[in-house]
Amino acid sequence: MVGPGMLVVCAPAPDRKVRCGVICGRKYSLLAVKRNRARRLLWESFRLLRGNLPECRLVLIPRRRMEKYSRMEATRELAGLLMKAGLLPADVAASPPEC
Repeated sequence: MVGPGMLVVCAPAPDRKVRCGVICGRKYSLLAVKRNRARRLLWESFRLLRGNLPECRLVLIPRRRMEKYSRMEATRELAGLLMKAGLLPADVAASPPEC
């Protein structure tokens, strides 16, 4: 699923565990500081939503618009994308944890 600030790729988990990977290469930014911030935002957003997810594999890819996001905005967008993919209940997506 594609949102303005990130791309989420999901697949079923063969080992019945929730796993996530974050890909942020130099195409996102040449500055490591900006790439690391994007990774941290996505990891923290995933950590907050992890308890509500079914067994699946996720790959999160930030987009340039994410440079200006706060942690709460990133969590809200990730929750919305996961709800559209059918992985997150609507009530959790409406008010994600710590938002």
